[in-house]
Amino acid sequence: MSTSTRDRIRSKKFRTALLSISVSIALIAIKIVAGILTNSVSILASAADSFLDVTASSVNFYSIKKSEKPADHDHKFGHGKAEGLAGLFQTFIIGFSALYLIYISVSRLIVGEKLVSVGWGIAVIVLSMTVSFFLARHIKKAAEETGSIILGADSLHYKFDLYTNGGIAAGLLIIKYTGFYVIDPIISILVAGFIIWSTKDIFIDSIDILMDKELPPDMVSEIEDVIMGFNPTVRSYHKLKTRNAGSMKFVEFHVVMDHTLTFVRSHEIAEEIVRKIKGKIGDSEVTVHVDPDLG
Repeated sequence: MSTSTRDRIRSKKFRTALLSISVSIALIAIKIVAGILTNSVSILASAADSFLDVTASSVNFYSIKKSEKPADHDHKFGHGKAEGLAGLFQTFIIGFSALYLIYISVSRLIVGEKLVSVGWGIAVIVLSMTVSFFLARHIKKAAEETGSIILGADSLHYKFDLYTNGGIAAGLLIIKYTGFYVIDPIISILVAGFIIWSTKDIFIDSIDILMDKELPPDMVSEIEDVIMGFNPTVRSYHKLKTRNAGSMKFVEFHVVMDHTLTFVRSHEIAEEIVRKIKGKIGDSEVTVHVDPDLG
């Protein structure tokens, strides 16, 4: 990948993370005002969720800056695992916000407080849903373009905001037309349970990065095809190791070549293999060890 392309990707990550923080702060202010005016604890819970979004997005912004730093003396493989740490942290943030929503909802079931100015509450939640929808779509697109697990996680919890706010809006509508206040906390509890269940994918992806899980099977197959495409000069390969760290993929393996080849020629072939793998697997760091075929 060229320096200009890498800089463009880095810049897009930074801009997207800052946008996420700014929007979350705006939603917090709007929801707090609406929650106070309507006496809706669900809207205040949604404001608390947005506050946690700000915290998570701020950590994401820091982690993106950290993970994009080039390798240095103390981190010779770069800082890509910072994304895995941030993704793991964010699963706890999302899970905590869901548990808090359950706590608020159970309290509402016990106390049974009534709401006021429900129409304004519905309007604010619909506005929040609209903003979250477009923001989640924008962040997801940026995550796909940059290969960032952090932005993927950010997109996921804004997507969850849609479910959370959708449940709150449905409850407010039912309350407005039926006066059946118990619907609001019940829907909130169901939505929170769904959120907790859905965090498992980001949790697993983050653990995979931190534990150096192999690249997906299709990528590994592409690497193997490139290597054996040099047969019969390359007789075989072994010790193929792959892993992912943020947007970077690391590939390492040994190739067995004809022992009659000169050192220079063996090196040229190894470099050609590296170039072809990098052409197939973007953002990859490839290391090849050449072993002579003595048999």
